[in-house]
Amino acid sequence: MDLKSMRLLGLGFWQAWWMLTMCSPVIFPANLSGRFPFDPILMVLFLTTLGYLVIVLASRSKSPFVKSRLSFIIAAGISFVGTLAMAIIARSELSDIVVAYTIATLLFSTGNALLLIMWGELWSTLATGRVGRYLYVSYAFAFVLFFIIRALPMELTIIFTSLLPVVSAVILSDARREPRREPASITFDLEPFSKTKVFLALILISICWGFSQAVFGIMDSGSDALAQSFFLAGIGIAALALNLFITQPDIEALSLFRPIIPAMSVGLILMAMLPDSMAFLGSGFTVIAIYSLDMLIMLVSTDIAFRTRLPVALTFGLSILAARTGTLVGSFLFISIHQSPFWFADLGRDILLACAIVVILAGTLLFNQVDLQRFYKARSTYVRGSQSIAEKCDNIGQACGLTTRELEVLQLLASGRSVPYICDELTIAQGTAKHHVSNIYRKVGVYDRQSLHDIIEQGSVGKGAL
Repeated sequence: MDLKSMRLLGLGFWQAWWMLTMCSPVIFPANLSGRFPFDPILMVLFLTTLGYLVIVLASRSKSPFVKSRLSFIIAAGISFVGTLAMAIIARSELSDIVVAYTIATLLFSTGNALLLIMWGELWSTLATGRVGRYLYVSYAFAFVLFFIIRALPMELTIIFTSLLPVVSAVILSDARREPRREPASITFDLEPFSKTKVFLALILISICWGFSQAVFGIMDSGSDALAQSFFLAGIGIAALALNLFITQPDIEALSLFRPIIPAMSVGLILMAMLPDSMAFLGSGFTVIAIYSLDMLIMLVSTDIAFRTRLPVALTFGLSILAARTGTLVGSFLFISIHQSPFWFADLGRDILLACAIVVILAGTLLFNQVDLQRFYKARSTYVRGSQSIAEKCDNIGQACGLTTRELEVLQLLASGRSVPYICDELTIAQGTAKHHVSNIYRKVGVYDRQSLHDIIEQGSVGKGAL
């Protein structure tokens, strides 16, 4: 990993904050539920979903948020104040805390949505060629932060948790100095795909996730069950990150997609079949799956927005909104069933098995790896063979302002040559070759090899993106 790009791990501070607030007693102390006429966790999930809706609507006139200094101040400020206020109010002696806690949650939820979407806006412009790898490492880093901060005395845990979004916002501001791809000068026409199927698959998987976590919460599996689940998930995410660095796939999104359906379905089955004391194994697999899904959403939706010249806050925000809505629905379904007269001891396990079937069907019939590949396959506007690869590269070089050396590298990349081969062919150092490749990505407006090949294959040159 390039040490200069370590600031991209700043997303991990946001993720650790989200994990600590939703999966620890920071804002949900043990006696909180008894002081509410409804489930406070469900309320926080609802207001968090509402926060994404608010930011998506605001994006119509205010995005890109990442270009505004005020957005950083607002995101960091209300996230910090909201988190700290929720923790203090939840432990206060107020006779009626509902109104105060709700107001604090509104700040928390809006700051959460704004900060994550701003990270998405930055992520869409990166030109490192290793975006997926940085995503995985940032999430693995979040698990490290989670366990370190969780081990502190509760007063310090609350303070450090509240500061995490501030740190994330500061790092995000600095990360804007990362190599950025320029607005695309190439018209990139995607293969047609069904948006309805994509969002339906996303919502169904998220519903199953929300239901499974609610079931896991009532299993008598010990006070360390959640920590055991997260420990397993952290190891899994780290292993997947290591695999990405070793294999260095041309399409990183496919590597992020592959573990989602198997991990989620296996996790649901294990939770349904294993005794309560071992349920953390199944929960750990579902955490790996849902976090991989979150990373896939960020990687793909922001890239599509950049290449098709759509607002990132809109495409990424809608995708995250769909996922959070699914989680909310799944949690609400569990509460409704659990409180109904039809509930019996093993009903939750039976529904988990049904959820596993739903996940498998969603990942095969609604949206699968072939569908994902369409996002990275350009629709050619030329009759195949009407232009040579060299001519297409020349067109791209002229449209994107490539230097003579960069054009030579582009032609070799178009022929399927590796970086070591390019070094030997042009008699240049490997660092120089990688620098040229990064510049090509930046100027053409892509961040991976496959998208570059599709642009070349498409061979069409269009007007600038802005």
